[in-house]
Amino acid sequence: MAPYWLALFLLPLGAALVFLLKKKKGAQKRQLPFSVNSAEIRKLVRRTRFSYRLQFALTLVAFGLLAFAIARPATYQKWTHKWSEGIDIVITFDVSESMDATDFKPNRMTVAKELIRDFIKRRSSDRIGLVIFGGEAVTKVPLTQDYDFLLRQLADVQMRELKQGTAIGMALANAVGRLQTSTSKTKVVILITDGDSNVGAINPVTAATMAVQDKIKIYSIGIGKNSRVLVPIYAYDAFGNKTHLLTQVPSYLNPELLQDISRRTGGKAYMATSPTSLEQILQEIDDLEKTKVKISPRRRTDEWYAGFAALAFTLLFAGLLLQEGRYWKARPRHAA
Repeated sequence: MAPYWLALFLLPLGAALVFLLKKKKGAQKRQLPFSVNSAEIRKLVRRTRFSYRLQFALTLVAFGLLAFAIARPATYQKWTHKWSEGIDIVITFDVSESMDATDFKPNRMTVAKELIRDFIKRRSSDRIGLVIFGGEAVTKVPLTQDYDFLLRQLADVQMRELKQGTAIGMALANAVGRLQTSTSKTKVVILITDGDSNVGAINPVTAATMAVQDKIKIYSIGIGKNSRVLVPIYAYDAFGNKTHLLTQVPSYLNPELLQDISRRTGGKAYMATSPTSLEQILQEIDDLEKTKVKISPRRRTDEWYAGFAALAFTLLFAGLLLQEGRYWKARPRHAA
């Protein structure tokens, strides 16, 4: 609105003031001639005066409305529009036999599943997928925002459900394939493993190169200490009774490989030597790859000048009709 145009209101107000002053000053001077038809003349004069005054009032109001219309009255609404720029994440989870090691209580698999579950619950608008691998890689859950389904599938993950071995290259290639068609600006693979790549047709470095081409970052997490660990071995006797023994086996974790993979893609490699450190690592990744919430200011303006202008011209037109009505009444009529 341009409030300085409201100064035009002074014109109709001044005209109204002048009219009222003249009316008061001339009220005593006006006298009507008396004749036989004095009553009819008085009635006609009153009607004429009313008509002039009404036309004058309509004109003043019309000019006042025009002044208001020129000032462009409007109402404004302001608000902010928020939307999130989601991240596509594929969690690549090692389920090989060594994940049964007891250096994480009760074992690496159980602790990792619990902390992955907590990581998923902290996300809100991202699409998350799950790939599990041992000697082969399988997509357990494609990219989804159905976190309840994802968590149920994570809970169903079992150790030794795939061929034995550690096919890191195959796992990464599977995850990259899931992200290749993604339109998200941020694409991330979280690799969780406790071993070295020892099987698979695709080398982990080759898979990392594929990730670079698709602008996918890889965060690698190595679980366990690079030393001998206790792993249960299950055996059955002649009666089918299951027993297990703890035996020491070497840890085949390869930190150099994980660092190379992550460095090539712009990600980061971590070594989790305890449940606490694994929890801190997943929290750090969560902080690094936060979903971006964008805020866009919005404003809507509803202008009202058209309605005021239309009403003003309607009043001016009504005033013209009054003037024309007086003209036709005062026009002399010729006898036929």
